[in-house]
Amino acid sequence: MSEKFEAILLEHETLNKLIKEKDLNTFVKFPSIDTFSAEFIDWLSPQYYDAFVEIYTTHLGSKKESKVVKLINSTWFCNAETTDRIVAFLSERLDTTAELSKQLNKKITGNKNLEDILNVSGSMVNDVLNYVNKAIFEKEHPVIIEKKNEILNNSLGVCEALKHFKASSEIEFQMFNGILDRLKNIKLNTEQQARYDACISKSKSSSNKYAIVTVIIAIIVIIRMIARFAN
Repeated sequence: MSEKFEAILLEHETLNKLIKEKDLNTFVKFPSIDTFSAEFIDWLSPQYYDAFVEIYTTHLGSKKESKVVKLINSTWFCNAETTDRIVAFLSERLDTTAELSKQLNKKITGNKNLEDILNVSGSMVNDVLNYVNKAIFEKEHPVIIEKKNEILNNSLGVCEALKHFKASSEIEFQMFNGILDRLKNIKLNTEQQARYDACISKSKSSSNKYAIVTVIIAIIVIIRMIARFAN
């Protein structure tokens, strides 16, 4: 049976490379998992787990981290048992991220210190809402969903703290919009979506007011210049 499954795997170049060489490129197209029988997937699952862990640990934090994002975003060629093993493997990262998001939310609430705001905002973008975590968030697994919701609730809490700054507070406003941009393509639950929409509404309103004020100031400056030359 093993020889039969090895022959099937050889027929699919991209999947074979993933399993045998523990490598993939970011433009790879894998076959549909429906192509294979349950028996084949059961046989493949332990090998897939080993390849997943190898690629993750090798490329995470490197210049080739996009391989990790691609792997997580792609179909997982494994059975339910191995899926749970992968989720358990990723859970340590999610636990760390959840704790960090909690601390960042706590630190920025009511805080107007610019250095703290910059540090919190930078960490939200780079350490909490980075592309690896966003890829993990897309997986519809109960454990991931629970941790994802905790992280997103804290992330939205940071946005709501920054929401109170006016657009004229340029740096804080840019940080606010930067975090909103990272949240943009993440699937939110109903409550989270309402909180996100409120932040987006504030962002648009403040941007419009800031633009109007900028235009008015520019017009006043031009009028004064014209008056000065006229005299």
